[in-house]
Amino acid sequence: MTSTTVSKVTQETLLSALQEVVKENPQRVYKAPRHMDVHGSNACFYVHLDEEGAQVGAGCIVGTVLHRLGVSLEALRRVEGLGVQGALSGLGLSGDQLMWPRLRRIQISQDKGSTWGEAYAAEFGEMA
Repeated sequence: MTSTTVSKVTQETLLSALQEVVKENPQRVYKAPRHMDVHGSNACFYVHLDEEGAQVGAGCIVGTVLHRLGVSLEALRRVEGLGVQGALSGLGLSGDQLMWPRLRRIQISQDKGSTWGEAYAAEFGEMA
C-alpha cells in the first residue's frame, strides 16, 4: 500500500467499508484458523495464514475492512499483534481522525464472540 492510498482513507470511506463488510457477513463469528489459535486463546489476527505460513486473506473485522480499503496483506502483517490504534498508526492512518475508539469497541465485541452484525449494531445501531 502506498502512502497516497493511505492518505485517501477518510472517516467516511472507513465507515462505508465497515458497513459493506458487515452487510456481506452479518452472522460471521470470528475464529482464527485452528493452526493459528495459540493454546485455545482464539486470538484475533488481521491476516490469516495457511499451515505453511502463506497469506490466505484478511482475518478479523478490522483487518477485513482495512484490506477492503486497499491495505495490503503484507502491510497488515507488519502491524499484527498491535491493537486497533497501534495498527492504524503503524499504517500511517490517524486513529483519532478515523474513529479508532469505535473500531476498537467493534473489534473487542467481535473478540468476545459477537457476530459482526451484533458488533456493528452495538456501536452504531442497526443498519438500515
